[in-house]
Amino acid sequence: MVDFSVLQSHRFVVTETALVLEGPLDATTGALADPAGAAAGGASLFALNRNRNRNRNRNRNRNRNRNRNRAIAGDGGPDLSILDPWEERDALHKLRAEWINLPVPLPPTMEQLRLEAIDLLEKQVRRGLPEGVMRRDEILIEANLELSGYLRPFGIETHGGYDATISLMLTILALTEEIGMRYKSRWQVLRPNQVEPRLRPFIPNPAHASYPSNHSFQSFTVAFLFSRLLPEHPASMMLFRSARRIAQNREWAGVHYASDTLCGYDLARMVTPVLEKVLQKNMIAAQAEWF
Repeated sequence: MVDFSVLQSHRFVVTETALVLEGPLDATTGALADPAGAAAGGASLFALNRNRNRNRNRNRNRNRNRNRNRAIAGDGGPDLSILDPWEERDALHKLRAEWINLPVPLPPTMEQLRLEAIDLLEKQVRRGLPEGVMRRDEILIEANLELSGYLRPFGIETHGGYDATISLMLTILALTEEIGMRYKSRWQVLRPNQVEPRLRPFIPNPAHASYPSNHSFQSFTVAFLFSRLLPEHPASMMLFRSARRIAQNREWAGVHYASDTLCGYDLARMVTPVLEKVLQKNMIAAQAEWF
């Protein structure tokens, strides 16, 4: 139940924008108990209401701009959002026996890792030269989930109408992330700068083991699956070049060895037949957008 007794014990003034409290009333005389303080209080309350209106307008404009940006993205670019593919994860786990113990190569010995780190030192020097600016830009872009390297070969980087294709790519990345993490945790290979202190990674080390490279694994899996999905499309071959570039950029960043990249490729090749079963419906839906 709402208590309206405050309306009897205080004086309010109606303005164009708000109901402003002037102050408490004297119980005997019915006049303002503290006119000076009441004036100050009324002024502060009016300022508060004015700020509220200002904030309301600011939020309204912010929401309007956000909706406008969403409309622009819907008209001129792909929607890169996706819910967690729980159905596909469930199907993947049912086929766990087909991918959990694949015969991927064992990681290199510590001595071999030190030798590989020498090659990364050379890349580190070359990365800092003027001709390494493109590598540096790509490394920063690819540090997070980013699809331009996969969409660009198909010419749909800024086009709508390919929701199933993009959803398939994102689902592949989500499932391979989980698989790759399981293999990483099995061997717990140190990151390159933990083996060679002279290495200065261009980006922070991810908070997990090095072998295999998930960027390599994920990128080559996208390439393998789309080569099956659209075998005659020129972009299918270009995806392998893009995958190799993305994978090698992690070496140039100083966060992966060449052996990590190679293991990611091997793992992608072995996992692809399993993911074809898991993603059969997704692949059919994506293929329909191209015919």
